[in-house]
Amino acid sequence: MNGSNIRKLIMLLAFLVIAGFAAAEFLDLRHYKETVVVSEAFTEKRMLSEWLPNLKNTWGDTPVYFYDSGKPGATVLIYGGAHPYEPAGSLAVYVIMENLKLNNGRVILVPRADMSASTQGIVGHAYPQYLHIPTSWGQKVYRIGDRETAPLDQWPDPFTYVHYPSGQNLAYQDLRNFNRTFPGRPNGTLTERMSYAFMELIRNEKVDLTIDFHEASLMYPVVDTYVAHQRAEDLAFMAAMLCQAEMPMRSEVSPKNLRGLTHREVGDYSETLCVLVETAEPFIDRVVGRVTEQLMIDGKDEFLQRAAEKGLLYTDYDINNAQTIDTRVGRLLTSAIELINVFNMMYPDRAIDLWFPRYTDIITNGMGYYLHNPDEAVPSRVFLN
Repeated sequence: MNGSNIRKLIMLLAFLVIAGFAAAEFLDLRHYKETVVVSEAFTEKRMLSEWLPNLKNTWGDTPVYFYDSGKPGATVLIYGGAHPYEPAGSLAVYVIMENLKLNNGRVILVPRADMSASTQGIVGHAYPQYLHIPTSWGQKVYRIGDRETAPLDQWPDPFTYVHYPSGQNLAYQDLRNFNRTFPGRPNGTLTERMSYAFMELIRNEKVDLTIDFHEASLMYPVVDTYVAHQRAEDLAFMAAMLCQAEMPMRSEVSPKNLRGLTHREVGDYSETLCVLVETAEPFIDRVVGRVTEQLMIDGKDEFLQRAAEKGLLYTDYDINNAQTIDTRVGRLLTSAIELINVFNMMYPDRAIDLWFPRYTDIITNGMGYYLHNPDEAVPSRVFLN
């Protein structure tokens, strides 16, 4: 074998070694399970495929957790992970799952609305794969994920995505965007089927209030904001006023000419009051520096600080008092609590009495304080999600 062939063989072997390490990382993320210790109010776990059977044994199926007091009251659905690369949404739902106290009514919680999107990273963005949240007993590890359903599960993308049933043309990749495919189709793409299953869950379980947790770019006008369907406009506006005691929050009404989003289609195709909540996510703006796990946790970025000083952001930002993961999770929690409080005032005959941590609790104690050690919990209350 001559020198040229030896060099080629060495390069091939080096490539295979590197590819092997990469494949192992991809496989680990794809199959990683997050641990949750549900509170004593938990009653049962069901799968989304119960509302659309053709999701069974697909990556579009996802666990749905019921907390039922057995006493009359409203049914509230709260979910995160429609866009898994907005991690505060899923983390806020996990905090509720582990701490919810419920005196009447029913709460349905889904931490990973698009399970498929949580099983891969964002191509070309060099995001870390996991967040490690410190607690008094160790670290709890969560996936970060992508914005859209994984191409492994739904491919190819069309040249143009035509939304059903409006016929509106949207960006091609939005056919894999869980928050652009509502109200969905029972025999559509995987993402459309997931959206349809959520609609069936909302309709069949007679959900009174639906809350969709998200994060948004600081350079995006709709940040630290409620976006509400017209029927939930007063609810969101009043909740935003109540939030001011802890943190600023705005309210906007869902535009009628932008299709596929929850705050439009869920409100149009069911009786629920639907509100989407956006908190600030200080690492998806294109001006930020290297996106590291530390940035995702502490939110400190010198380039965002410069953008803030030049008035380019749509929310407050101070590198010395940045948008930390605790701040963002706390904001989502208080936003949900105030929506529920206003719902109770508006519909006292369906009022729901519950408790879970809010902004001031998370800021005071840290999110890790509210995450429980699975090794010390009753096994029947520990789930892998």
